[in-house]
Amino acid sequence: MDTDYVVKNKDKPGVVVVDARAMDAYKKGLIPGAVVLGEKPGQVVLRDVNARVLPVKKLEKILGDAGITRGNEIIVYGDKGDTSPSVVFWILEYLGVDKAKVYMGGIDDWKKAKQHLTNEVRKLPPAQFTAKVRPEVIATTEFVKKSLKDKNVQFLDARTTKEASGDDIRSVRGGRIAAVNYTNIPYESAWVDPEAAKKLAEKKVQDRDGMALKDAAGIKALYKEIDPNKEVVAYCQTGTRSTQSYAVLREMGYKKVRNYDDSWIVYGADPSLPAANVTYFDFVKANRAMSKLDALEKKVEELAAKK
Repeated sequence: MDTDYVVKNKDKPGVVVVDARAMDAYKKGLIPGAVVLGEKPGQVVLRDVNARVLPVKKLEKILGDAGITRGNEIIVYGDKGDTSPSVVFWILEYLGVDKAKVYMGGIDDWKKAKQHLTNEVRKLPPAQFTAKVRPEVIATTEFVKKSLKDKNVQFLDARTTKEASGDDIRSVRGGRIAAVNYTNIPYESAWVDPEAAKKLAEKKVQDRDGMALKDAAGIKALYKEIDPNKEVVAYCQTGTRSTQSYAVLREMGYKKVRNYDDSWIVYGADPSLPAANVTYFDFVKANRAMSKLDALEKKVEELAAKK
């Protein structure tokens, strides 16, 4: 979906545009007619403090209070490259919304096209959102466990290569899910410049243009090993980054895609679950490093006292 589609469709009856950014961002300007889910980013509003999807009843209330129904066409956007819109999109599909879409270019492409912005959030009257849960869109740890040896279930690891190799430990242990059908494709690989976020953080670039998705041919080549006729389980650290991979595959027409809600932060913390490339944090080495830092800090304080 591009800017032209949003321009032509956003004001049609039954269409709701959702800004998935935090209040400090959308208060600076949002697409005219857009609603919001709260003061926090959509990916925070619809999940608990552990980044797990909220119970269905709570989700129904949040969306209903925003004036959204399951029958609406819902266009979700945020900052280009950000995961909040894809988290909201995945949860909407989980709740049975048939016409959910992600405007990947987001507010950045909207501004670049010199489209009008507003500071007024659209307030729709409360509606009745009634979910029709699609359990086939979410992967539970139990589902993952029983699918490890199933060649017809493809595990798509959207984390960095260092996380997958166990060099970057972000749970009780490092490594990856030990599935027979496994592929590691970091979610940023779908961008025109996979290093774009890093470059922006380091102020080597001033915009998010590098976070635009590759063209259709580039995306197809990237995911050529992922069979569209088999089931896909996308995962990352908390099931956040992987929603962007989920959204890209859905846009490509993949029908059997799940996002693993618990992801590695839960899976990696359970030593009974099979893993590959397993590593553990070296606490002895860390303690030695801390001792050296303490000694260095004391020397700095002594030098400062002599001045």
